[in-house]
Amino acid sequence: MIAELVILIFVVIIFHRIFRKNDSIRLPAGPRSLPLLGNILALKRKGHLKLSEWADQYGPLFTVKIGIKSALVVNDAKLMKELFGHSAATGKFKTITVLELTKGPYGILNTEGELWHEQRQFLIRTLINFGFGKPTMEPLILADVQEAIDWMKKDMDEHGTVEVFNMYKVGVTNALWCIVSGERQSKDDHTFSLLVDAFLDSLQNSVKSGLFFLSWLKTIAPEYSGYNYLVKTTDDMHDYVRKIFDKHRETFTPGSPRDVIDCYLEQVHNATDPKSTFFGSYGEKNSRAAIVEIFEAGMITSSQTLNWLTLYLTHHQHVQAKLHEEIDRIVGQNRDPSLFDKPKMPYTEAVIQEILRITSLAPLGLMHELLHDIEFHGYLLPKGLLLIPNMYHVHNDKKIWGDPGNFRPERFLNEDESRVIQSNAMVAFQPGKRQCLGEPLLRDVLFLYVTKIFQNLQAFPDPSNPAPNFDYDDGLALVAKPYRVVMKSR
Repeated sequence: MIAELVILIFVVIIFHRIFRKNDSIRLPAGPRSLPLLGNILALKRKGHLKLSEWADQYGPLFTVKIGIKSALVVNDAKLMKELFGHSAATGKFKTITVLELTKGPYGILNTEGELWHEQRQFLIRTLINFGFGKPTMEPLILADVQEAIDWMKKDMDEHGTVEVFNMYKVGVTNALWCIVSGERQSKDDHTFSLLVDAFLDSLQNSVKSGLFFLSWLKTIAPEYSGYNYLVKTTDDMHDYVRKIFDKHRETFTPGSPRDVIDCYLEQVHNATDPKSTFFGSYGEKNSRAAIVEIFEAGMITSSQTLNWLTLYLTHHQHVQAKLHEEIDRIVGQNRDPSLFDKPKMPYTEAVIQEILRITSLAPLGLMHELLHDIEFHGYLLPKGLLLIPNMYHVHNDKKIWGDPGNFRPERFLNEDESRVIQSNAMVAFQPGKRQCLGEPLLRDVLFLYVTKIFQNLQAFPDPSNPAPNFDYDDGLALVAKPYRVVMKSR
């Protein structure tokens, strides 16, 4: 009797595991894939367009293959917020490309679990203590905008046109740089911006070569896949940040932190628990990785967004005219704009919302990985499943926006254009528990830059190349092609 019971229990366990295994791989349908490569060949170039095409075919949820790993593509804003808000969805896709950014699973962007939580909470708390997201940052940002305006006027006098992106690269992160390192970058010192340019270029190339998805390419084709270039660009960035830490360490006084880097040094100095993510060399790696992430992510997103915004306003003069009218009416010409003006300037806010939507700078966000099995809308999603937020499709869904290809800020305003309408389909900062922590600062930077620049200047197309060009270099980010504009004083 006992033997029979044991056999019965054994059979039940076996059938349960088989049943569970079959359930765990029950995923939404999707396009056919190739052995080993999966759907990579279709996603290497402008993969966001292909995924959007498949979204129209398969619906709000479908499955693709990233190499041999399955990935769930989420094409609906509500489902995206629900899934990425689940604690199981806070894992990260551990690709060699992304891990190179931080030289391993250190910092915040590429970590998960307790490491991610402790590092993220410390950084948020420390940034806020030094003024992040507070009115005290406003004068720092406005000083950077004024430098930008002076630079553009000088470039206009010398060349007759302006390449605005070169100016945005340094200025937009200078206020953040000041509270993090206690210093301001000189407009004449392009060392850091060139490092970030090189890193972004290597990151974009890693997507086009397939390295971002297929880590084994680093072994069989390290040069062709761009792996060697990626390592060099990240090495250079980390050497730069390491020197800043070393310089701070020489004058650091425990108990009297001067900036965010000092706070990291103090946290590592005081860590005595080997389990702490700030302990010893492990803590130092996490600290440097977090600083690298702040500036690479911050500079790329803010500068590229402003670059796109200037391009769109240049070739949409009626939008620029309405923007000028609101700035003149609310701010005037005799004082600097302020964040306190923001609630009274719905059209300016709508312009910023529309540029975030239409450009979808990070069209597929950052891939996550499930930490454990979960049920989700009739599917059993297995641990290790990759999650892709198809933000580009949400921002370009005709059923939501009607005319998504048109640059039309009015879509974010009520009927008499007196207030901003918040759309549930805006997912530019990748919703969920790992939503971009730099969103508040980026929104403040965009508002102050747009308002002060177009308070003083008016943008016109380059007469030698007047046709609009909204083409882009694609990869993890959609980067506008280089362009020049005429900037005239108002």
